[in-house]
Amino acid sequence: MSHPHRSARAHLGARPIHAVLLDLDGTLIDTLDEFELALGHMLRSLQLPPTTRATIARTIGKGSEHLVRSILAQALAQAGLPHDEQAVAQRFDEAMRLYFIGYDSAGHEHAKVYPGVREGLQGLQALGLPMAVVTNKPMRLARPLLDATGLAGQIEFLYAGDSFARRKPDPYPLLQACERLGQAPQQVLMIGDSANDAAAARAAGCAIALLRYGFNHGEPIEQVAADGHFDSIAQIAAQLAAASPA
Repeated sequence: MSHPHRSARAHLGARPIHAVLLDLDGTLIDTLDEFELALGHMLRSLQLPPTTRATIARTIGKGSEHLVRSILAQALAQAGLPHDEQAVAQRFDEAMRLYFIGYDSAGHEHAKVYPGVREGLQGLQALGLPMAVVTNKPMRLARPLLDATGLAGQIEFLYAGDSFARRKPDPYPLLQACERLGQAPQQVLMIGDSANDAAAARAAGCAIALLRYGFNHGEPIEQVAADGHFDSIAQIAAQLAAASPA
């Protein structure tokens, strides 16, 4: 569904906002428990040492392949085994297969929608802003997660980490989403929780609002330049509503 003639209903600073793009992990849903269960299954099955929640949180955000490759390399090193690129590559396909099995068996009862998300999405809808999710998570994991948490009904479409050959921080998925929404990137707001999201938004020409509660690779989100830093999506929606024309 496109909205090529939509009038500006909201502003972030001086910039009119006609549509919103949303990250998934660390922005809409806290999936750290699911990651921990999936990676735990993978490492146990490979007879490798366990990882930690802090390590997982620092590594989330660049897609499942990057997560699995990074955690696998660290576990091999911890076990005193070869952990160079070739050693990781030899085990990667099996590790990925086990990761998906672990993720599927974990179910979605561990996934928690962050406070302010449902209210925030309702607020954005009330402003007439169409929304889409752009995530680096694979489609086979992202779509069921949105369905299980009941958030799928509030977005127009989902672009996942395997929807295109390029993923965030490359701007390509955001640009494709803007085109599908029928909006110029300069009139689209990206909401995320990491430097990855910010880099993609900046490169695409989108506005960027960052949330303080997400993962951001273990670094303080306030250090990442943005059009605003917020405590919840509800807070973002309230600010946009306050700046909207009567």
